[in-house]
Amino acid sequence: MEKLKVNGCELAYELLGEGEETVVLLNGIGMSMAHWRPTAAILGQGRRVLLNDLRGQLLSGRPAGPYSFELHASDLAGLLRGLGIASAHIVGTSYGSEVAMVFARLHPQMTRSLVVVDGVSEVRPLLRAAVKAWRSAALVDPVAFYHSLIPWTYSESYIAANEAVLASREKAMASLPRDYFEAFAALCDSFLALDETPRLGDIKAPSLVLVGAEDILKHPGYARVVAEGIAGASLELMPGLGHGAVIEDPKAVSARILAFYSRLARHRAD
Repeated sequence: MEKLKVNGCELAYELLGEGEETVVLLNGIGMSMAHWRPTAAILGQGRRVLLNDLRGQLLSGRPAGPYSFELHASDLAGLLRGLGIASAHIVGTSYGSEVAMVFARLHPQMTRSLVVVDGVSEVRPLLRAAVKAWRSAALVDPVAFYHSLIPWTYSESYIAANEAVLASREKAMASLPRDYFEAFAALCDSFLALDETPRLGDIKAPSLVLVGAEDILKHPGYARVVAEGIAGASLELMPGLGHGAVIEDPKAVSARILAFYSRLARHRAD
């Protein structure tokens, strides 16, 4: 892991693999770079893969808020420039997918393609209520906070099969410092201000929208809005997966992304 100071914030990153093209993997709100490693190992065959924690996340700086998706997009642009990367394929999940959409809109020349995984372009009442509950719990009790995330994040089958894994993550969450949870609250505030649906038409990059069929947090209805709003975007439903699809089944998610990249390559060759 290395760090680069961008917009006054130390951003943690890892640049893996080798190749002419770079894929950027952007975290969900409660993720860190390590969650992407299985996906990075697959996508990094013949490509470079850039992982980074956003400002406010575990390994990067956690300055006082407010944060915004525009600020995250500016951070990513600065990180790419600092690493000498002129353009990249941008992949994000959940909060990271919303960063990815704003980045693609504001920095089209730096966006080779866009993949949105379990993301939204607007916040409806049920989603707003869930995120507000997370925000409140994060500032009161780390364990209760973690418990509040699980039913929204994972499919029932994943929860049933991974009790020990989830218990270990609970212990890790309980050990985190107070400023992690304060920064999480600032990330929640950023998310609750999201209103990208009217601007989706400004995204010009080739785009793929993926959503877990069992995602009850950012459900397929949200994905359809995103896919319909971005000209030429394709929408794919991932059977059996919940909101945390990239954690539940990185192979399935990666296979769909690689198929998308193959279609792009064929199109460029025609």
